[in-house]
Amino acid sequence: MSPRSPLRATSILLAGVLVAGGGALAAVAPAAAATEVVAVDFSESTGAVHGGAAGYLYGLSDPDVPTTSVIAGAGVKHLTQMPEGGEQHPNGGALTVSDTFFRAGGEEIYINVQDQYPQWGYANAGVPSNTYPGQADFLDKVRHVVQKVVDAVEPEHFDRYVITPFNEPDWIWYGNWGSATIREQFFADWDAAYRLIQEIMPGVRVAATGEAQWNQTRVRDFLTHAKANNTMPQIFTWHELDNNDLRDWPTHLAQYRQIEDDLGIADLPINITEYGGRRDTGVPGRMIQWLSTFEGSKVDAQIAYWTYSGNLDDHVAQTNGGNGAWWLLKWYADLTGDTVRLTPPVAHQPSTIQGIAALDEQKQAATVLVGGGATDVDLAFTGLDSATFGTEVDVQISRTTFTGQEGFAEQPPIILAQRIQLDANGGGTVTIPNNYVMDAYQVVFTPAVEAAPEVNAAWKVRTEAESTTLAGGASITTHNADQQATSNGRDVRGFGNAAASSTWTVEVPADGKYLLGVHYGTQEKVAGDTLNNKVGRHALFVDGAFSKMVQYSSTLNYVYKGRVDVPVELTAGSHTFSLRSSENGTTALPGSNIALDKYELTDASTPETAEYGGTAARLSGDWEVQRGAGEYGGSAILGDDGTAAFYLGAAEDGYYDVTIDYRTPGPQELDVTVNERPIAGVASDGAGLWSTTATIHFAKGIQELAVSGAGVGVEGVSVVRNRNADSDVFRIEAEAPTVQRSAGITVETPGAAYGSNVNGQFTGWIQAGRTLTIPRPAGMEAGQYNFLVNYANAQRRVGHPYNTDGITRTADVTETGGSSSVTGQFRHNYSFYSFWWQNVPIDLTTNDGAIVVGNPTGDAPNIDAFQLARLVVAVDTVSRNPVPTLDVSAVASTRCVAGKAVVTVQSTNNEDLPVSLAVTSSFGSKTFASVTGGKTVSNVFTTRLGSVPAGTTTVQATASVGGEPVTVSVDAPYAARSCG
Repeated sequence: MSPRSPLRATSILLAGVLVAGGGALAAVAPAAAATEVVAVDFSESTGAVHGGAAGYLYGLSDPDVPTTSVIAGAGVKHLTQMPEGGEQHPNGGALTVSDTFFRAGGEEIYINVQDQYPQWGYANAGVPSNTYPGQADFLDKVRHVVQKVVDAVEPEHFDRYVITPFNEPDWIWYGNWGSATIREQFFADWDAAYRLIQEIMPGVRVAATGEAQWNQTRVRDFLTHAKANNTMPQIFTWHELDNNDLRDWPTHLAQYRQIEDDLGIADLPINITEYGGRRDTGVPGRMIQWLSTFEGSKVDAQIAYWTYSGNLDDHVAQTNGGNGAWWLLKWYADLTGDTVRLTPPVAHQPSTIQGIAALDEQKQAATVLVGGGATDVDLAFTGLDSATFGTEVDVQISRTTFTGQEGFAEQPPIILAQRIQLDANGGGTVTIPNNYVMDAYQVVFTPAVEAAPEVNAAWKVRTEAESTTLAGGASITTHNADQQATSNGRDVRGFGNAAASSTWTVEVPADGKYLLGVHYGTQEKVAGDTLNNKVGRHALFVDGAFSKMVQYSSTLNYVYKGRVDVPVELTAGSHTFSLRSSENGTTALPGSNIALDKYELTDASTPETAEYGGTAARLSGDWEVQRGAGEYGGSAILGDDGTAAFYLGAAEDGYYDVTIDYRTPGPQELDVTVNERPIAGVASDGAGLWSTTATIHFAKGIQELAVSGAGVGVEGVSVVRNRNADSDVFRIEAEAPTVQRSAGITVETPGAAYGSNVNGQFTGWIQAGRTLTIPRPAGMEAGQYNFLVNYANAQRRVGHPYNTDGITRTADVTETGGSSSVTGQFRHNYSFYSFWWQNVPIDLTTNDGAIVVGNPTGDAPNIDAFQLARLVVAVDTVSRNPVPTLDVSAVASTRCVAGKAVVTVQSTNNEDLPVSLAVTSSFGSKTFASVTGGKTVSNVFTTRLGSVPAGTTTVQATASVGGEPVTVSVDAPYAARSCG
């Protein structure tokens, strides 16, 4: 989703910047401070884009958690998951998530055998953590885990799975490597496990050894043993988790490869099966450092699992949204062609500018991803070949920023656009305006075309909460660098006091609507309740007067941040904002003890709008890119199996007008899907340029739009919020009298202390076999629908030292009298009184069957309300072809002949092709069947009158143009004539 109110300009920066003390500027030129230089040589390839750092440990927890659109958009290639039915976590079974993962384009699932054990430290129940169970017990687990895979997977798909017998053996079971007994036990257990795995699942790849940190002594000893005993793994793994690992990675890799060389072992594929710390996940400016590290070495790597499974390790907002770092992962997945030489100011130095550069000559595009510093960056580039790029290039710079782990991020705006004349070396310099260490940037170079590049960033200003005026007990908390990331490393707390406030002033450029984005975290619980985080509210005052209540939803804890957007109407000029824990100054609002991180004020004066170029789509199958004229500067031409995939952002649940601009070689219906669901009616009537607009219901977050069609040229896609269409959505509260409730389901009001975001009341105790039956509204006949459920679920398993172990509750959605039944997945969301909207796509097969919601075998979540929306309410196609015409002229005149007036019409065919002419006047008509190009024909109309008034004759010309009939009419006036 694009920032609102795009202001079009060439080579203009529009971006909010922080100013200490709470003031802010919103539209500024790049700072004059010293810059850092990043050098890129596009002529020096470092190998094909690998994309291997797009891996995740427990990235998925359940089917469609997260959704396939989010997974595919992030380009997830490989996962490590728990054995099916394992006991280490309550969810995340490899086979359970496999269908979702492979549908989203995933390639490999690693299975951690030891996660079959119930206790962390890999121990059986009832014994201390990290208690070695003995080889027999371990091999029983190996046999059980691998046999489940064999029973469920066809042999031709064995290559989709990798078995990992051990995880972090350098401290679990086999930590004391200096003990020969322990060392030999590990070797014996490895040999036995490896041979058993191959016996049960012949040819499957096995990974080793999964050390918690690099240890060349252990690795050398192990590889020496494995080679001698013919138990060599097919993939080698270990973990790189902290800042020192970022710095020392080149050394670790070189040492590993040297060990292989010393032992005469061919290079094994490497997968760093855990990388990054809490300070890194969800932060664009940190994640770019890890991505560049592993992409530069062409190895696979998986982001570590520190908090919550099923959200791509802190990169997914709820289940269907991307946070700021998700967009960086999406950019990384978009890279194609070859990586090229990029030289940062200091290579492999944590918390400094790092990056990745790639060149795809087939796409005629060069891309740089960069971030991690806090000063402007001079991107000095060379090597763009004039045969591919010409002598001028268009440059567009987009920025993605830290939005919190649960904070939905908008489509990154284009903050700078330039047209650059290349020097003799195919180079130049572009300055990236950068003042925030948590930001990352995408810089795209393409050949200059007719349409100059444009900025589309809305006016925005960011203010750190700690830079505001604090009162009433509100105070700054500074976080340890290794904690979960917080903007600028600090937030503001102490809002349990009724007098607490955070106040700041912003200069607003124009009258209109704005969105105040508040980044926050919740953690406080009601006394005696160890399960539910409070939800919470604050009072927003503008210019000293109460404006509105800010309603939050729960997050995991104070440092696990979310974002809420509050609409405000403002006039141009200075305005003072104040978030307060009390509306009246004496009584704290329920749940007000919330951590505040930063505030963003964004222009929202126009509907939410975004554009996605076809040449920038994720292309697969047969395709070619053509650069040139048009709004999008070119198109992607699809072959027989070509597909253009777009990942669209939506800020809200509701309808959007999705317009696809394309051209076809003849009459053609395109194959279009949204989130794997077909959209019918995207079709042209003939050859030429077309625009089809479909009004589609989106669930908040990421949507995958895929377009296919042999010979189709996809120019681009635009998305515009259509609030008027939302009147088509059916909404009903779960406690409404027309909703039938099974016995035992209760209607409840949350305790006031929770500060719940429920709308009135909710339904609870929806236990096994109990159902809610929603009446089908009139006019919602059979078809594709989005069924949204406003739910709350705080169920989790406690006891793990650092993983949240949230449990996803499910509910079946069925249609009375129909064949439709789908299972909705409702992930843990921190409180049974904090409600999120979750979409359950369903195809209804009757015209009036009621919708039944319930879990036949377990507990469904608490439910507040429902929405039912047709997936598509309108599809309209218009031609963008120039209207054909004919160049025909006509002149009429009058004269007297024998005392009578006559009218003469001369018609000229100025075309190169023959036309037929039909000349009409008040005194008769004349047809000329074929008038060749350049010829003039004449006709005289006798009036038999002594005088005629002024009048007009009409000449109608008809010809075949491009196989289609074209008709035009030309009027030829004549003057009055008297012959008396």
